[in-house]
Amino acid sequence: MSNPDVVIVGAGAAGIGAGLELRERGIPFVILEAAKRVGGRAHTDRTSLSHAWDQGCHWLHCADVNPLVTWADRLGAEYVRQGWVDHLMMWSEGGWLDAAAARAARTHTTAAFDAIYAAAARDRDLTVAEVLPDAGPRARTVRHILQLMCCEDPERVSALGYADYADSGVNWPVASGMGDLVAGMSAGLPVRLAAPVSAVEQGPRGVRVVTPEGTLAARAAIVTVSTNVLRAGAIRFGPGPARDLLELIDDTPCGAYEKVAIEFRRQPVDEQGKLFCMVDPGGDAAPLDFQVAPGGVPLLIAHMGGSLARDMAAAGAAAMVDFAVERLSAAFGADIRSEIVAAATTAWQANPFVRGGYSYPSAGRAERRRRMIAADTGNVAFAGEAFSLRWQATAHGAYQSGRDVAARLAAVLAAGPGAA
Repeated sequence: MSNPDVVIVGAGAAGIGAGLELRERGIPFVILEAAKRVGGRAHTDRTSLSHAWDQGCHWLHCADVNPLVTWADRLGAEYVRQGWVDHLMMWSEGGWLDAAAARAARTHTTAAFDAIYAAAARDRDLTVAEVLPDAGPRARTVRHILQLMCCEDPERVSALGYADYADSGVNWPVASGMGDLVAGMSAGLPVRLAAPVSAVEQGPRGVRVVTPEGTLAARAAIVTVSTNVLRAGAIRFGPGPARDLLELIDDTPCGAYEKVAIEFRRQPVDEQGKLFCMVDPGGDAAPLDFQVAPGGVPLLIAHMGGSLARDMAAAGAAAMVDFAVERLSAAFGADIRSEIVAAATTAWQANPFVRGGYSYPSAGRAERRRRMIAADTGNVAFAGEAFSLRWQATAHGAYQSGRDVAARLAAVLAAGPGAA
């Protein structure tokens, strides 16, 4: 392999963003991706069911300021651009809540997030669980939503760190697939698939990146793999500031997030404008939230986070599907089983190139995450959603992190040999 100026490790949104920035600046680079596809945690599955669905990220979060909206328009991606009112339907206490009761249920979730940001404003690093107001009978459903938003159980997550996220409240689902959008952005970039990196050796005048096909010498490297891949030691780092940063990275792990997509003969949710369907069996049974596919596509997609995702993934794909179908049967009746055409599940925790969902700030470690993001590690830099201070856990945060890091390295490289 020829030696470029910069080696980018990983072809997810961050790696693609870094590559786009370097290409615009005329800096030679290559992107090495361990998997056989681009996108990382953005993956539109077009084979497991009759209809495409996003196994990973799906939303244009903070859409009013999201840089990926421009890309979506440029590439012709389809997204649902509207505000959401009465978009939640909820089955609870043996029946469907009317619109007023569903709105009332949502106020408890809103209050939970208000409490997280209020606690962070007092600059105390408490856990999310410690700052939550009493939600009464809605405590289970609020906890379930928090597991999804935090990608972890609220007892493990720093409220101070979570509140670093600058939420504009404008969120649009990508109907044509976020994975396809991110993959489309990589067109023309020098990406080498099935090219895992086993080691990055940092020197004062350059780096060496070790792969099964050989070792590349470059002036700099940008590492964009998930924090769980880094925490697992899947890439070995030689002595230097990049290796020293691993201690801080250890406090910003990826949590657990899995999905179950169920295809029907027809869409079971016939109410217009509904985006989510929450099923709460009551008692000690875990609630489950289903996303309603837009445009009448006959899919419901169950979302699981934190310990629920870990436990169900450990039980296996069949158990994941059974769990989701059981919840649907409780709400829609047993006859819904005969309407099911097929089902598919994710396996992000078992994926060796991801090893989890998206990142979260560990309890009591918000300041260490901020230090991790601000650290200058010289000619081996890190990018990704975990390294986005204000847009963590999002595709656009990863993308912008990649661009920002690439721009910084490009300026250093322009200063001359050895400047990095």
